[in-house]
Amino acid sequence: MRNIRNLKDPTAWTWLLLPLLSPLLLLHSVQADLTKVTCREYGTTITCDCNNSDQPMVLPLLHGSVYLVEIRNCRDLVVEANRLADTVGLRKVTFRQVGQLVLREHALSVPRYASNKALIVEFEQTNLQLIESHAINGNIEEISFVGGRIELMKPFGFTTTKDSAILLKFDGVTIQRIESQAFKKFAVEQMTIANCQFLGDLPTRAFYELEVTNELSLRGNHFQEVHSHAFSFKLVSKLSLSDNHFVSVDGEWLEAQIRDAVSIRGNDFGATSEIAFRSLTVHRSYQLSEHLELRFHNNSLRSSRPGADPRADGAGVPQVAPQPLRFDDRFNLNIRDLRYDNSWNCEQLDSNVEPALPRADFFRAHSDQLLFHPPDYVTQSGGERQLQPYKPLRTLITDQCRQRSYLAYIISGSVLLGLFILLLILLLWWRVVQRRRRRKLDVVQPEPRTYKETQIVYQIENAGLLKTDL
Repeated sequence: MRNIRNLKDPTAWTWLLLPLLSPLLLLHSVQADLTKVTCREYGTTITCDCNNSDQPMVLPLLHGSVYLVEIRNCRDLVVEANRLADTVGLRKVTFRQVGQLVLREHALSVPRYASNKALIVEFEQTNLQLIESHAINGNIEEISFVGGRIELMKPFGFTTTKDSAILLKFDGVTIQRIESQAFKKFAVEQMTIANCQFLGDLPTRAFYELEVTNELSLRGNHFQEVHSHAFSFKLVSKLSLSDNHFVSVDGEWLEAQIRDAVSIRGNDFGATSEIAFRSLTVHRSYQLSEHLELRFHNNSLRSSRPGADPRADGAGVPQVAPQPLRFDDRFNLNIRDLRYDNSWNCEQLDSNVEPALPRADFFRAHSDQLLFHPPDYVTQSGGERQLQPYKPLRTLITDQCRQRSYLAYIISGSVLLGLFILLLILLLWWRVVQRRRRRKLDVVQPEPRTYKETQIVYQIENAGLLKTDL
């Protein structure tokens, strides 16, 4: 009965739930203790200025008719959920010179059918400590990150309900970690990632099922390992990759259906999978009779063993034979000055044809534009390792591989000639032996005579009548 009475007593449940509720209560009390940023209205502009205070602050709930909200000069700022929900006519939100910014879930959430216009969000020289899931969502038209850092962006960190946003831009941003599906399932006219440093590896589906209706541009960035399908696009009108550096690109790291143009120029892809560009395909809406041109100019890469450490480099690392790249056959592939950071292996030639040619069709078709290190390209001079310059594949085959082939032909011919001479000597010796045996078997046969003729010759010989006086 005491147990039944305890179950009916509401205070008993309070004591049981108190350990679970205490962290939430503590968090709420901490947030309540944070100082709110002072925000002032100037016409249709609200300016929230922390004045570089060292005290952690929180953004208050904003409301009223406003066109521009600017948050600036904050050392440590937290933006809780729905801070913009009560504004009317809001067009632009700018964060400028924020040392440490945390965006909670639905922090910058704007309803699609609210009275607000499509929103422009800008982060200038702002260090985003955390972007939680759905932190930036709703009727977003443009979002840009200029300078600053992103420490962690969780899945669905940015989503938009707009049918097609105009701009997604990263310029000069240092990015520590972006989790899988941080950017997922939205359309944007232009997407630009320029001059950014990715300190961590880019996971699979970091950018997933996006549509870029105008141009996707990756320019001057430094990536670590980019995992398979890290960039996955349903549609890209124009693709431009230029002057990027990668530690490695794994598997089919870039997946995109191209509609109008594609240019890949001046990139260092590091350790590169042979199927790295196989998922670049031609979009079904492309209807021209000529094949869409894929320009692959002045790039460099290194073939490596599957599963090998892409950062390993040195004398202890075994040399790997270069592997051909695979591209969609529907592209008109235009390759110029593709540098392989591998030495060419003459065993990759097909010796059944003369002159010898590479077995792989990719190497055979572009031998004038593929550059390799010559065999044994690392030389020692004064105790320092020196690399011999790149040479076109066609030149390497002529200078290195065919010389070895000619030497092999000479050795093979000499051996065959020696065997032929030895066989000829044996044949002559056998003929001589046969003749000598025949001579030993020869017997002088007497002339055939009758018995009477023999008796007459015998009598004449005895009588000495065979001697004739001349």
